[in-house]
Amino acid sequence: MHRFPTARRARRLACLALGAALLLGSARSAPGEPEGPPGVPDKALQAAIDRAIEKGAEFLRAQQKQNGLVGGVHHGSDRHYTIGTTALAGLALLAAGDRQGDPGVDKAIEYCRGEDRDRAGAGSRTTYDTGTLLMFVTEYYRSRTEKGKGGKKHTITKEEKENPCTLPPDVVAWIKDMAMFLVDTQEADGGFGYPKPREDMSNTQYALLGLRAARECGGVVPGRVFKRVIDRLLALQEPEGPKVLRTLGGTKKGDAIYKIDGGDRARGWSYMAGPFPATGSMTTAGIASLVICHDALTQPARLPMYDHKVENQVKRAVQDGFAWLDVNFTVERNPGMNAPPWHYYYLYGLERAAVFCDRGLIGSHDWYLLGARYLIAHQHGDGSWNTGNLGGKEYKPSAILDTAWAILFLKKATRPLKPLPAPVVTPPSK
Repeated sequence: MHRFPTARRARRLACLALGAALLLGSARSAPGEPEGPPGVPDKALQAAIDRAIEKGAEFLRAQQKQNGLVGGVHHGSDRHYTIGTTALAGLALLAAGDRQGDPGVDKAIEYCRGEDRDRAGAGSRTTYDTGTLLMFVTEYYRSRTEKGKGGKKHTITKEEKENPCTLPPDVVAWIKDMAMFLVDTQEADGGFGYPKPREDMSNTQYALLGLRAARECGGVVPGRVFKRVIDRLLALQEPEGPKVLRTLGGTKKGDAIYKIDGGDRARGWSYMAGPFPATGSMTTAGIASLVICHDALTQPARLPMYDHKVENQVKRAVQDGFAWLDVNFTVERNPGMNAPPWHYYYLYGLERAAVFCDRGLIGSHDWYLLGARYLIAHQHGDGSWNTGNLGGKEYKPSAILDTAWAILFLKKATRPLKPLPAPVVTPPSK
């Protein structure tokens, strides 16, 4: 049933929330939309989510080789990114509850460390491998002092301020070395490639995810790296898009949802610069990348290079990115015209963008509950997920990658940042 607020209450909410002039009433009761607080499963659904996560983790453990390797990206007869796939599987196992001392993640760390050492010496590191490995390494060693997201955290002493994640000294040196590799391979225009002289949004996102993890755990990353990414991503976002009313409310069961004119337009990101259409996987990557850069340039203190004018541009870009996701919302595929079938990669990106910005809803869509129901319904009997298509005809499907991305989504595994608020709307001048 739709609930329409009174005109007086509507005006008061609009003024308090965003100072907006236009307010419309609606409710979160579209066909197929879950009821109740956004992102909060009922007991039956939570039990099904927990079972799905554990079955998925069992599948990943069963795929691990004796030397610790888990998977790889197969291109023809060649196998690539064995560090990245092993690290991603390890990250998913940590999200599922494994900790340092469990054989699966222990062997994965040892495999990745040996391989990374060899590739660093040969000059053959890649952005995907390094960014994912930085996330895995930092989470693995944090797991010594954290019992999951709700557990008791290790108290940082004065002597440990330069090592906030309490990593062993050799691991701190390792993550600093990997972070500097990423810094050194940033393209002149601000993006990241494989590395090679061609940037793309996906590599840029994984580089930033790795740099964020390194920076939180003692790595030093120059502010200019993040500022250059911001400048590049602002230039790469679609310049125009259809107008989208902004959604407010719906934070608890029975809440009405209010639609206001916030000046938002659906503007997404594509994989590369040029005549390519925006897609869901790359729009979530653009949002996450901007928020990571904003956090790095404002925490623990704002850097002078990041003024409030640019910050407002970032807020607008992120909000318009969410407007694009709202207009094109689905959990059943990677949305966008001619979008490649990176379906579960998109779902993991959706989780990350929403967690970074503390969005329980995208528009009126309960992204988590809808995504969780979809994943539960599409899990295979052996515990895996597999779309049957990794992203293009040249790549073989990967149940390992799809399963890891599904677990990370279901577990809401992304470490949150200080939320970036939406741009404030001011009433039009009379």
